[in-house]
Amino acid sequence: MDKLLRNAIDSIEVGVEDSQSIHARRALSAVRNVHAGVLLLCKTVLWRHSPGSDGSLIYIKMEPKKLTDGTIEWQPNKNKTVDVFDIKARYKLLGLTLEWDKLDELTRHRNTIEHFYLTAPEAVVREALANALPLINTIMRDQLGYTPEHEFRTDVWKKLLDNADIFAEIEKECAATFEKLRWPQSEVPFPIEHLSCTNCGSSLIRQQDPDNTVPNEIEFACRACGRDDLDFGEVMEPALNSEAAGLAYIAMTDGGEPPIATCFECGLDTYLIDVGECVFCDASAPGECAVCGEAINVNDYNEDYPSLCGYDAHQAERAERD
Repeated sequence: MDKLLRNAIDSIEVGVEDSQSIHARRALSAVRNVHAGVLLLCKTVLWRHSPGSDGSLIYIKMEPKKLTDGTIEWQPNKNKTVDVFDIKARYKLLGLTLEWDKLDELTRHRNTIEHFYLTAPEAVVREALANALPLINTIMRDQLGYTPEHEFRTDVWKKLLDNADIFAEIEKECAATFEKLRWPQSEVPFPIEHLSCTNCGSSLIRQQDPDNTVPNEIEFACRACGRDDLDFGEVMEPALNSEAAGLAYIAMTDGGEPPIATCFECGLDTYLIDVGECVFCDASAPGECAVCGEAINVNDYNEDYPSLCGYDAHQAERAERD
């Protein structure tokens, strides 16, 4: 376990060192190394909680082995260790908690940089390191009983702290640009925590005009890579779906109506059911059915019969065919 912990610390220190370089490849290496280091810290926790301190919880499989005396014993297959999904599952089994959203963000940055981008803006690297700091703190202090500022080199620990402070300040400035926004009174709040740049993946998204109050007139820009021509729908659609994921799950399991629907005008998943309006194009379902008087549901709205509910529109279609 001590070797695993040392490897984790070394990996994070190398990542922080890489983050100070002006070369793009070192920036990529910074995120990879810090992400790997955090996972190694998690594995160190699992090792400590393994039965008999054999480290079995860090391995994917257990296999039967025949001993020299003829007895059978289950032993870990050491060819593959746990990934993020398995770490979460085993933490849950052990009753341990972690800021999984921070780990997910760190993993997302690692995957995005690895697979889609040749360069990483400095702010994206800073964001990844900022997400790593609370994870390092929780794992080392609370779950392993170490004092991180004593285990890391002083200069590395200071860089982690300074970086987190800088990122938090920029994040606060971005959030302030949305303070005047008049978001509809919906069970789905404005998804500020789920906005991300479609160019570099950063969450440091701002509104170009802080005085704008109208949702569908937002012009997004990224503080990380500087892009100021981000498509509203491409940014808002996934953010809304992430924000409403919990409500959507409840609706699916309890049989209720999902909070967001595909808009019949623009085709994006940006239609708020409880408001009856699309935040992208302002389209709204036209009230009550002209035949039965029931409210027209956007999920079965028929643009060929805009004044009819889904059932009566279907009946009208059948009548025309007959």
